[in-house]
Order: sequence, then structure tokens, then C-alpha cells
Amino acid sequence: MALPKFPITEAEIDRLVAVFYARVRVHPLLGPIFMDAVGPSDAAWREHEDRIASFWRNAIGLDRSFSGNPMLKHLANSDVQPELFPVWLELFRTTAAEVLPGEAAAGISALADRIGRSLSMGLVQFRQRESAPPKLGSLA
Repeated sequence: MALPKFPITEAEIDRLVAVFYARVRVHPLLGPIFMDAVGPSDAAWREHEDRIASFWRNAIGLDRSFSGNPMLKHLANSDVQPELFPVWLELFRTTAAEVLPGEAAAGISALADRIGRSLSMGLVQFRQRESAPPKLGSLA
């Protein structure tokens, strides 16, 4: 068993993911993008939530069952734009603060901020023209 970066249980991660994606589905900016990517069925959303919960368990150090490349997944969806990450992160942090104990909410929010910054900057770099100078700076 891996040692987690901060105290959190699998059940807490599952609850956070479920509540967060219930909010994403009705969010005016994020909802349509996720609906196109995930699909409208409850089964598709459960599968997505299970995969994302696995991602978080892996990122936190609870287990290593997740396989995949989040950067490639986000790059493949042209609707995912760097300017959406602050919106996603704010909703995630708000949800975490409401459904998790304080230390777990702070820990997963800090981790989400780092991951979001990395994904956002990666999207900018990978999507720019090859001849363009690199874009350096805070994106999330």
C-alpha cells in the first residue's frame, strides 16, 4: 500500500468526484464541454467518475491502478482550452472545501492546482505553431 500525500480515504475521493461532476454537468461553461466528451448517459458519467477517482487515488498515492495520459486526453479535445482551467479549479476547490475535511480539502486542492497549471501550460505549448516562441507565464 502506498503512502498518501495527505489524509484522505477512497470513499472521500469518490464523494468529491461525484459531487464535483454533478456540478460540472450543469455548469454553463464546463457542462457542454464535458457532455460532449463524456456523453449524456448516466452509465457514461459513472464510468468517467470511476476513472477520475482512480486518477486521484493514484495522484495522491493511495494506489497505482490508474493508467492513462491526462495530457494526451486533454490535447485530443479541442474544446479544452487553457482559460477553462481556472474555472474548473475554482469549482473543484469549492466542492472539495464543502465535502472534505479541512486537511484533505487543502491537500487535494493544492494538488489540483499543480496538475491544472501543468495541463494548462502543456496545452499552450503543444498547440502553438512550431515556429512560435514559447509562451512562458502563469496560465492557471
